[in-house]
Amino acid sequence: MTSDLPAAGDSGWSDPDTLGAIPPVRTVTYCGHCGESASKKSHVLCRQRLEQGPPQYCPSCRRRLTVNETAEGWVAECKKHGETSGTITRA
Repeated sequence: MTSDLPAAGDSGWSDPDTLGAIPPVRTVTYCGHCGESASKKSHVLCRQRLEQGPPQYCPSCRRRLTVNETAEGWVAECKKHGETSGTITRA
């Protein structure tokens, strides 16, 4: 009888000495400007736009942020991850 559960010595598992090993967790981050996966494409233009303005998406969960611009910079709030702030570089 074969099992789909991982076993010691299975290739691709981080710790072959642990029975029932769980694969490593990959953290996915998102672009603050466009909301797409940060690892899927080049975000050179997005990074340039983020230097000139506040983020629109949470980099942790991809939720749309509530953004308030102030004289000193910006304050963005994610419903799940709370508040972040930053400054804006004016050209």
